[in-house]
Amino acid sequence: METVVIFLIVISVILVIIILLRISFVRWKKSASRVMGDGEVMETVMGKLHYKLTGKGPVLFFMHGGPGGIDQAFFLNDMIEKGYSILSVSRPGYLRTPFVPLSYEEQVDHYVELLDKLEIDKVVPMGYSAGGPLALYFANKYPERTHALIMEAGVSTEYNMPSEAPDSFWMKLFQSEGIQDFLSWLTVIFIRIAFKFTFKSIIRLETLLDKEGTKKFADLVSNDKERRRWMMKLMDTTVPMSIRKLGLNHDIELLFSIEQIPVDNISAKSLLIYSRDDNDVKWLNAEYLESNLKDFELVETHGGHFMWVGKDMEKIINKRIEFLRSINFAKVI
Repeated sequence: METVVIFLIVISVILVIIILLRISFVRWKKSASRVMGDGEVMETVMGKLHYKLTGKGPVLFFMHGGPGGIDQAFFLNDMIEKGYSILSVSRPGYLRTPFVPLSYEEQVDHYVELLDKLEIDKVVPMGYSAGGPLALYFANKYPERTHALIMEAGVSTEYNMPSEAPDSFWMKLFQSEGIQDFLSWLTVIFIRIAFKFTFKSIIRLETLLDKEGTKKFADLVSNDKERRRWMMKLMDTTVPMSIRKLGLNHDIELLFSIEQIPVDNISAKSLLIYSRDDNDVKWLNAEYLESNLKDFELVETHGGHFMWVGKDMEKIINKRIEFLRSINFAKVI
């Protein structure tokens, strides 16, 4: 009889834990999905486009990484206070932009229609990671709509995924079916309760730093409140996976199809910020632009694909501001 009672107690405890976890997961997903109510949706000839425009002044057109969406434009929140507007767009399959298999060129045509409807004459396309090709295609096809170009760890040429990536937890998260949001939730929990361990597992894939360099990088970010907050905010812009996965899959398909991104028509002044330590968007992307752009400044940084929280964090922010202040925005509408 005593054994039966113990068994029932154990089962009851397990059921309570499962119920509490379920409630916690549902609440998290509801909260994380609130981004779907942010921004606006523009009806265009090519379909609906989810966008957000904030601030006043010259328009910085942020082109997000993958996975991402309009919420990833937090990268540039500080620029609003400095007198700039931030325009961000969710690519096809991300958030509230319906999935349509548009090429890079078709997507930038879509962007120009959005700019026309918003009565924006010229912008500064800013390509981050998987958003790099969009910034380049825009600046190359529409030089008359381009004030300047900024590429920060943006893909510019043939893309090669890190060799360890296919077998990693992160790829399983991105490719999983059915439990993708549950894994997203666990990731968010892990980075909050075991930040250093989780961050280390990420940068092992994303950087070429050796064991000691990886440890120092993880220590730097883990011990700095601002860097930790930035990284957790970035992770929040990649989940839930269910509202971003179609976009990510399309991003990956397009990235692997790149042979050569045309840049011969880009005459705008350009700022290139890359890291030799990057194992995702490798240094050859910087070299391609260095060899083919006409007017550029190349800034080398530390930390690999998460250089924004590396030891050059302030350097990147200051260089971005310095560059933008050198641009003549007299004709901006």
